[in-house]
Amino acid sequence: MSMKIKKNLCRFFRGVWGSLLCTVALFASCRDDLEAPILSGEGIHFSVSEDSDWRITRGSASRMEEAPSLQDSLLEVLPLQTTDGGHGLYLHAFLTEKASAVCTDGKEAVTRSAPVETATFYDSFGVLASVYTGTWNEAACLPDYMYNVKVTKASGWTTSYRWPGGGRHIRFFAYAPYNGQGIVLSDKTKTGIPTVAYTVPAAVADQKDLLVAASAAMAGNTSSTAPLTFVHALTAVRFTTGDDMLAGRITKITLKGVYGSGMHTMGSDSWGAYGMKRDFEQTLSAVADGSADQEITPVAATFMMLPQTLPQGASIEVVYTDDLTSTQRTLTASIAGKKWPMGKTVTYRISTTSIVVTPTFSVTAPADFSYIGGSKNYSVTSYAVVSRPGDATQTVPVAWMAEFVEDDGSGGYNVIVRPDWLANFTASGSGGTSPSTFAAEIAAQQGITSNPHNDVLQAAPAVSGTYDLSTVGGTTAMQTANCYLVNAPGTYSLPLVYGNAIDYAKYPANGKNTSAYVSNSSGTNVLQIFVNHLNAAITDPYIYNNANCAPRDAVLVWQDEQNLVTNVRLAPDGHNLIFDVSQATIKQGNAIVAVRDADSRIMWSWHIWVTDYRLGDDIKTVFSKNNKSYRMMPVNVGWCDAETTTYDARSVKVRFTQAETRVTQVITLTQIAHTSQKLGNQPYFQFGRKDPMLAGFGNRSSSQNKHCYSEHYPFDHTGGGGASIGGAIQNPHRFYRDKRLVEADPDDWCSSSYTNLWGDVPVSGSLFSDAMFYKTIYDPSPVGYRLPSSGAFTGTTYSGNVADKNNLGNNFFRAVNSRYASASDNYETRFVANAGGDFYCRKMPYANQWNAAGGTIFFPASGHRNNIRGKIGNFGMFGFYWSATPQSQKAAGAFYCNRVNVSPILRYGRANGFAVRPVQE
Repeated sequence: MSMKIKKNLCRFFRGVWGSLLCTVALFASCRDDLEAPILSGEGIHFSVSEDSDWRITRGSASRMEEAPSLQDSLLEVLPLQTTDGGHGLYLHAFLTEKASAVCTDGKEAVTRSAPVETATFYDSFGVLASVYTGTWNEAACLPDYMYNVKVTKASGWTTSYRWPGGGRHIRFFAYAPYNGQGIVLSDKTKTGIPTVAYTVPAAVADQKDLLVAASAAMAGNTSSTAPLTFVHALTAVRFTTGDDMLAGRITKITLKGVYGSGMHTMGSDSWGAYGMKRDFEQTLSAVADGSADQEITPVAATFMMLPQTLPQGASIEVVYTDDLTSTQRTLTASIAGKKWPMGKTVTYRISTTSIVVTPTFSVTAPADFSYIGGSKNYSVTSYAVVSRPGDATQTVPVAWMAEFVEDDGSGGYNVIVRPDWLANFTASGSGGTSPSTFAAEIAAQQGITSNPHNDVLQAAPAVSGTYDLSTVGGTTAMQTANCYLVNAPGTYSLPLVYGNAIDYAKYPANGKNTSAYVSNSSGTNVLQIFVNHLNAAITDPYIYNNANCAPRDAVLVWQDEQNLVTNVRLAPDGHNLIFDVSQATIKQGNAIVAVRDADSRIMWSWHIWVTDYRLGDDIKTVFSKNNKSYRMMPVNVGWCDAETTTYDARSVKVRFTQAETRVTQVITLTQIAHTSQKLGNQPYFQFGRKDPMLAGFGNRSSSQNKHCYSEHYPFDHTGGGGASIGGAIQNPHRFYRDKRLVEADPDDWCSSSYTNLWGDVPVSGSLFSDAMFYKTIYDPSPVGYRLPSSGAFTGTTYSGNVADKNNLGNNFFRAVNSRYASASDNYETRFVANAGGDFYCRKMPYANQWNAAGGTIFFPASGHRNNIRGKIGNFGMFGFYWSATPQSQKAAGAFYCNRVNVSPILRYGRANGFAVRPVQE
């Protein structure tokens, strides 16, 4: 205590010499969560919990790291006298409902008479049970169904008894420890609620924490765990030192003339039928060094006494020798008429002053901070009530300070420097009777971005030599396509072939897949022979064998990851394009490489999709509304999985200390962890074109282009409509908008609208088609895959037609081929959470019935490129997927989904940029 406060107290309390002080603190218990495993069966088994603890201990659910400080009301001061009648001690009685500063941290071994806590619940208890019909009758019900049956922790709190069955009720009564010393149960033949007669053992070491439980009525056919909530039936009595204790030794404490036996009715909160008065003593060797809150009787030597109003003649006797004079004194105080409440702890605090300083010190921690940081308030209340019997009580503010600490591993703390991410914090204050508010400011956490798919690519061993993509590194017959997958670093080559015009697997004689560029159909809107970059009819699968198509060089058009594809070049013979993928820069991404003619015009280009997805893995067999099967790729062409940014949690403990009393509070400032995942993305495709259009990214509220890296051909989303096929081939980096730019009447990007650019699919006004067709050289799919017929998506609803929640209400969920578990777990909620729709692969047998046998397939809501503006829209909200089925010269069929609408086939203008999900040929 500071000199200033001491002087004020001296003026206030004039000339009181330091006398011994003993303080009584009654504090409410906290909850023990002693839970046995929940079992199942017809036998009777119990779950065990305590209704209250004897003290507050640290728990993960609390933001406070230490017990709250005392906030007591002084009831009275009782003089304790020496044998010559002089005052040697003062007994200061306080009533509190909070844990006192003398509480331990729960780490010491608990033995002897220690109050039972979570880790020390008894290994067994005794249980009694009464079975009856109708309502409980005190005059008739007997505890004879189970009487003093031993139930053990080792058995999982199970018994061999059975539930009595329907039409009956059962009540349970229990006590612990089982058959403990001094415990006598009422007889099996006594009607009504059982009682416990208890005689307190003379030796403190034999005094146990008596626990009692009484259940409510339960149905006889409950056949589940019977919960038993035990309460502490005794009063714990302890002794500690108080403020300004004169150093010395306390060698004996006696509780004299108190009731030592009584009776308790199980389930009540009182005792009665007290027996003879007795004395209870402890011989000690407690050394007091002058500091406050030293244990005189440790937790393990707690007096476990009967709750009672202390009878006439009850007293406390303390044998004390001070170090100053080495004089032994026997000091006695009357405690007659005072109460020892059931389930509470009475703590007597002994000190050498009759002045009582009751501190109030509380700190309210700020709410947890998010990963973006910011400012939040905390508050401090710090004052003391100073009192002495016969004088006016004063309330004074007490200054405080704060420091940053960390656990030292032994139950204490080490002081540390303030972390640099804590931008602002007030570390001291003058105190006050009302809370003072201060701001704590935390900086934004730095995230760490990761992508496990990129990790797989970077860990993949490089391919050896020059890897021919068309022969899978020389392991298969040559098959070409407009899209090639790259799964590892290395040097790659591809032949200068128009799309899928070479297929030695189908045509082993010469490999020429003529049907890919020469149509078998006829009609005014059918392109009979497909054209090259000069709008000239293709005469040979190999580009360099066509007129005016001698290769000059090879170039990178664009890529969406920096240095993804490098060193693009022609092979020395001019028949292959070669490029490198570096181990240092490999990651998921897309690139376009091209070969140019003598005039530096792009003659043809190929889509390089760098991915850890391996062609043929996890194929999904989906069914149309007519039950035709399609083996569909599980991801969109060019798909790049989302990156995850992780923001680690961080925290620091702050210890607040009240200056005069040294009472402490510890709070934790916490910045919680956060994980942010971008939505995945893929390139978009215009109907009939082979070239990927740059992907986008963003969220449900905004979208933007993915990064584009290009030296000569930056992506252009503003291309004018009405391009020729040859012009589009020369400009794979250009998104050609609707040729008429009429929003209400969407049209084609191409000046000449053909129906067979992606296959000889019959034109149908209904848009539905399950027809098979030849893949063409304009198809953007990888080897072995093609664009699907529109029927491939019709299994997403029961009827194969549009399902719209706005029209159907909750019947929408009966019509969509997606799992419905509950109002909070269904197609709509999952679509919002996952930014896309998941559908069962097998068709619905009936409305509101699903067939989960074939698993599910996911369609991300990756948005689209608008046919009028060329910009990305609806990212994370809508999914659009082209089929190869044309509807007219202007439009074609596509699959569309959002959270409240699933449209297996809708008509869309061909200039739109949609995702592509191919199926196996």
